[in-house]
Amino acid sequence: MTTSKPIKIVTHKMAAPVLDAKVEVPHTVAVLPEGDAEIARVLADCDVLVWTGYKKSWRAPGATGPRLIHATGAGTEPIDLTALPSGCKVCNVYGHERGVTEQAVMHMFALQKHVFAIDAAMRRGNWMPEMPFLTEMRQRNLLVLGLGHIGCEIVRWGEFMEMNVTALTRNPGKVRAEAPRLRAVGGLNELASHLPEADFVVLALPASPETVDMIGERELALMKPTAFIVNVARGSLINEKALYEALRTKRIGGAGLEVWYSYPYAGPPYRFPFNELDNVVMGAHKATIETIEYRFPEISKNIDRFARGEPLVNQVWPR
Repeated sequence: MTTSKPIKIVTHKMAAPVLDAKVEVPHTVAVLPEGDAEIARVLADCDVLVWTGYKKSWRAPGATGPRLIHATGAGTEPIDLTALPSGCKVCNVYGHERGVTEQAVMHMFALQKHVFAIDAAMRRGNWMPEMPFLTEMRQRNLLVLGLGHIGCEIVRWGEFMEMNVTALTRNPGKVRAEAPRLRAVGGLNELASHLPEADFVVLALPASPETVDMIGERELALMKPTAFIVNVARGSLINEKALYEALRTKRIGGAGLEVWYSYPYAGPPYRFPFNELDNVVMGAHKATIETIEYRFPEISKNIDRFARGEPLVNQVWPR
């Protein structure tokens, strides 16, 4: 796209001032309104939508916009590709692998070291909580599902902790060079054969028809009763009822959950009372300041490229 007119950008109210300051080409920035009808009206002639999703009800009859949808994160599954105007492109953005990996490792340590149980006992005046000796991360078996930006970073941290790291990926034939010392690499179809050995299972995959409910009752039953599962990907990758029952009955050791089952939400982001379980570490899926500081300048650069008719970075549609 090349034009002498200012490009029209539509985005969330919190992102509007940042994009307005960072985008270099002539532009205007409008805030995404509430209500599908109003959104459809605003998007009908816009050039760029910077948002996490797009649905059919947002496209007005005969609308030509948006011409570019730029996700504010790596995930683009809330964007209905079948509803896009002809020629619309979709891009995503990364920069989150360090922050997400830190959250994953935090969950792993909190579970392995019984951080919250010991803290609670000490606060009750029990200065010598009666529980088994703690164990080290070294030589524990870490199974990482996904070898994208996050998965590779988790592998790197696992190797630093001298864990035995195995990774399963959707493209095992294209394993990235960043993970050279893996104990083993395989496809997702090999999950059942690796789960029984794992002390930690960390999910770092996008949601797709292939991955939704990939961990269910059968898979959880294959895990050790002492094993922990950590999800920093999408809640839908683990069947909610099966996970709750496995945790409630202590079928597995515990879970670190950074992602949940409904977004956005006013009430609990789950249907089962995970908050009542003592073997769950609950996270709020919060991005780091550093991730945000990286992402919006990168999005702005891509908008500039789009306006100048230059190749886009991280284009995911059309593939």
